[in-house]
Amino acid sequence: MGTVRDLYQGGDNDPEVAPDAHYRHYVYCDGCGAFDLEPWMAPENHAALEAKRRRLGRWVLLLAPLVAAVGWIGLGFFPTLGWLLFLALGITVSVLVRVYWFERDRPGVLLAWHFVGVGVLWLVAILTVESLASDLVPAWLAFGVGLVAMVALLLWRNSLGSKIEDVGLRCRHCGATYAHGTLFFTDLDANPRHLTVADVPRPLGSSLFWTGASADVPPPAGPPSRLPE
Repeated sequence: MGTVRDLYQGGDNDPEVAPDAHYRHYVYCDGCGAFDLEPWMAPENHAALEAKRRRLGRWVLLLAPLVAAVGWIGLGFFPTLGWLLFLALGITVSVLVRVYWFERDRPGVLLAWHFVGVGVLWLVAILTVESLASDLVPAWLAFGVGLVAMVALLLWRNSLGSKIEDVGLRCRHCGATYAHGTLFFTDLDANPRHLTVADVPRPLGSSLFWTGASADVPPPAGPPSRLPE
């Protein structure tokens, strides 16, 4: 492996506070000497799997309010979630109308109207589901089906996540790979290309580094006393 060792000292100049000093080992690729390393994930189609996991998570988030609305009806609570959302939107719109007409330059007005539009879409969806649950199928049955669907989506999402594994590091420049457990991750003192701190990209700390051993650094000298001895 290849690393460049640099002494890093934290703390401040207060002589009463012992400074924290340790070595940073900036990691570079043995193949090309680049410091641009990224996690090496397996399998090769892990990006597609991760995208699918995100889509499944979004489906669960979309189903959750609808299933909750149906369950609310099944428990016999009144008013329904649809009516509560309608009341909240009505209050929000009345406030925004006042802000829009009298204080048009106030920041955040357009963003607030955007959320109102999203809320209206959710209101339509929830009222539709509540109507179907009341007229076509029993609310408890719709709630059970929705809950099973959410659990199935979550299990599917977790199964995809278990297939994605961090197996090491990959160089973005030449594509060289280094698996966990090899000397690349254990021999912190190796520097086959004899690079120095001047070769590490700036600012220091932006490139991948591993924290090494602590270093003994004497505390900074305090200012001379102004009191007579």
